[in-house]
Amino acid sequence: MQFDWYELFDELKRRGQFASDAQLAESLALTRAQISAWRTGKSDLGTLTKIKILDALGHDTLRSAVLSLLPEKNREEQIRQQALLIARVRRRDHALDGGSTSSRGTAGPRSHLNYLLAALPRDERDRIEPHLSPVAMPLGQVVYESGDHLSHVYLPTTAIISMLYVMENGASAEIAVVGRDGLLGVALFMGGETMPNRAIVQSAGEAFRLSGQVVKEEFARGGAIQRLFLRYTQALITQMAQTAVCNRHHSIAQQFCRWLLLSLDRLDSNDVRMTQELIANMLGVRRAGVTETAKKLQEDGVIRYNRGLIEVLDRHALEAQVCECYKVVKRESDRLLNAL
Repeated sequence: MQFDWYELFDELKRRGQFASDAQLAESLALTRAQISAWRTGKSDLGTLTKIKILDALGHDTLRSAVLSLLPEKNREEQIRQQALLIARVRRRDHALDGGSTSSRGTAGPRSHLNYLLAALPRDERDRIEPHLSPVAMPLGQVVYESGDHLSHVYLPTTAIISMLYVMENGASAEIAVVGRDGLLGVALFMGGETMPNRAIVQSAGEAFRLSGQVVKEEFARGGAIQRLFLRYTQALITQMAQTAVCNRHHSIAQQFCRWLLLSLDRLDSNDVRMTQELIANMLGVRRAGVTETAKKLQEDGVIRYNRGLIEVLDRHALEAQVCECYKVVKRESDRLLNAL
């Protein structure tokens, strides 16, 4: 069986809520230099490390293999580290499942992962939680195409969805991103009921799906859901308008920094998995421009880019280089949603 070790390593980092490669490396008894060398293709992870990763991700049948391959030196300490790593991942998974098997399959304990749901009064959240269905959103999945009839809205928790306008010749440009801060499908409760653009998963994760009928019924009640969804719609319109201005007046480097910061705001780590080609498609620019920008940021120590993974090393430096468009969008979003 062939494994994508970069993908598995990043999955373990995500599920264990490690903030960086270095933190996970320590739990795997590796140095930061060893991980860096592997990331850049200069070395391999090694059999023991690979088995540790699989073991921590739930392949229990490999536990004996891990123990048999551990060196005698510091053996007990490595056994302890592996147990702590497994416990950390399982504790995180247990929390996401609601803390008990009885809550699996229900959205209640996890609804706080989406900011709109978390902002609802307890009674309104209790009313819609039975209708929330958790769905996996793999990278690249097309959620809606332009012109599709809206049957559901999606409220991301760990996924990020990109809204793209696609031209007749196939060229595209991103007009907004939707993450745990909002929802996809505002046209459903605004009276349009069809999707005017393509929606594609930019960062893999999960979301809640909510029936359009439930959305319209709750919106018609005129309670907190209506106020909250309308405020989010205003924030989304601001993001769309500012994106149009940014694409017209600012450099590729500034657009790249804006896109990267908007993505980071919707993730739990400093890592964004995205190829330069996909970023170019999102921004509607030539790939060469994205490549040059990423190279310059890496040389300046702002990011580390390798094999489709962007790790932000210095967010303050990134914010210093971004145009005002990012701050306008963030300020308006904070103003509208934090006051609830």
